[in-house]
Amino acid sequence: MCFKISLIGVSGEGLSAQSQALLEKAEKIICAKGLLSRFKLPDMKKVLTYQKLEEALFLLKEAQKEGYPVAFLASGDPLFFGIGRLLLKHFGPEVIEIFPALSSVQLAASRFKIPWDDFFFVSLHGASRKKRSFLLEEIPGLLRVYGKVGVFTDPVNTPSRLAAYLKDRVLKEDLTVFVAERLGFPEEKLYQGTAAEFAAKEFAHPNLVFLVYSRPKEAFFGLSDREIAHPEGLLTKEEVRAVVVHKLRLPEQGVFWDVGAGAGGISCEVAALKPLLRVFSVEKEKARFELLCQNRKHLGLLNLEPVKGFAPQVLFDLPSPERVFIGGSGGKLLEILELCCQRTRGRIVATFTLLENFSLALDFFKSRGMLKEVIELQVSRSKALSAGQFLKALNPVFVVVAEPC
Repeated sequence: MCFKISLIGVSGEGLSAQSQALLEKAEKIICAKGLLSRFKLPDMKKVLTYQKLEEALFLLKEAQKEGYPVAFLASGDPLFFGIGRLLLKHFGPEVIEIFPALSSVQLAASRFKIPWDDFFFVSLHGASRKKRSFLLEEIPGLLRVYGKVGVFTDPVNTPSRLAAYLKDRVLKEDLTVFVAERLGFPEEKLYQGTAAEFAAKEFAHPNLVFLVYSRPKEAFFGLSDREIAHPEGLLTKEEVRAVVVHKLRLPEQGVFWDVGAGAGGISCEVAALKPLLRVFSVEKEKARFELLCQNRKHLGLLNLEPVKGFAPQVLFDLPSPERVFIGGSGGKLLEILELCCQRTRGRIVATFTLLENFSLALDFFKSRGMLKEVIELQVSRSKALSAGQFLKALNPVFVVVAEPC
């Protein structure tokens, strides 16, 4: 005999004849405790159970040392968000044979009668940064881009927690939630409803969630001033937004602060361009804040999170950002700059029209060795005259770019 792993998928349909034969040949059978209630094994004396993955790997390494074959039982298709990836990494494909069963996705889709080939599937297991593993807070951005998202939950990131997070961020009529609870078990249950209906409901583990959003929109860049509702004259102009976004060097994921967001010119551009970036737009004035919320809604920017309050106080409760834009300060510029420098892990970009504030920011960043560059933007736009076109200048804007040492 020699070490070999027969990785056998198990679904609600039970064990196939081939799987039964493989179990009989195996020296030992390794199985998660939660799977044992689904079927009867031919010889329970051969069964080794585990609760944590570390325990499963230990049992496999012991079998490898002693050189005997094992059967490893896993749920559904072990290579679809299953344990197959981990076992291939630790033991290599040479010693592993894989016998998949119907995946939980296939079973759930058949129960709900939903085609699933256009879903984007993610895992919230452990909220890690592995492939197709996302944070709960990034689900709104995925919905915005893909429209249909399948979510593998865990005991912490439950369907109710997911629904509670989404219910105030997505319009009730735009989102349908499907929950498949304990698929393949005798107590299997299926649910369909709104995020608000499921926000306080308890679901037994394991479960799978399908989210169907009716207004998906892909990432885009280049909003016109006319597309952003704003008070007359109070909007970061298109040309300035283009330069600011370029200088921010935005990451794909993480947190972005827009301090003094106004109606959300920069926030809307950033949220539209980077759906998985959580965009926190801070604004203190009621009228501008209402316009910011209006822009978020009509542009479908689910990853934009309006925050009403005065900076820097309101910033203390926000997650630390990868990037910061400062468009307004309400007389608290130095305090805001100080806090942003303490909290951010990346670039800070600020724009100024007043020379006094520009000078304050310049001295502040210089004193800390953070100043990267200064840009003066002088934009002119064409205007029609009876005889043709002329260029009308807009107010000059200073762009300050700073970076932690």
